[in-house]
Amino acid sequence: MAVAQTARNLASGYYAFVVAHSVAVNPHSINSLPPPKELGQDPTGNLPRKDGTFHTLNLRYYLDLLRENRDLQTQVLRTWAISAMLALGDELRAHRYFDHAPILELVYHLRNGMAHGNKFAIDERGRERLHKYPAHNRDAAVKGDLKTVYEITPDLTGSILFDFMGPGDVIDVLQSVEIHLSR
Repeated sequence: MAVAQTARNLASGYYAFVVAHSVAVNPHSINSLPPPKELGQDPTGNLPRKDGTFHTLNLRYYLDLLRENRDLQTQVLRTWAISAMLALGDELRAHRYFDHAPILELVYHLRNGMAHGNKFAIDERGRERLHKYPAHNRDAAVKGDLKTVYEITPDLTGSILFDFMGPGDVIDVLQSVEIHLSR
């Protein structure tokens, strides 16, 4: 149940992140920044380091950068999807992928590809695993409106996000894993 909760939290977190992203890229978002510490200065924020020090960042500058740079927007959205799949895959690995259901095995192969440059490169070990445990969403509880089936095959190559599947499909996988593990 803890891994099912992780999958649910990752899906909810992705939704929340998309909302935050939508707000950030809105031209009116500049009005939502906190006031600057000193009159005439831009507002700043801090990213803490483990040692107690921190990076200081100009909030206005980075908000403008995100709003104006479509490539950065795409990369930020892709990064969340990849991070969610890595986190879920790591949790599943800690439990030896439970019953090796096809939806869990789909996560295995997606996670590995995303961790290695967001590309499929199925090696001999991966082919052996696919022979033993199919990896697909055919029987998954959650699929898009068109019921698209994503299946990992030994000869699959290319980019995962946004070519093989989109970020909404990652949400479908996260939710399907939650439902599978909750049963």
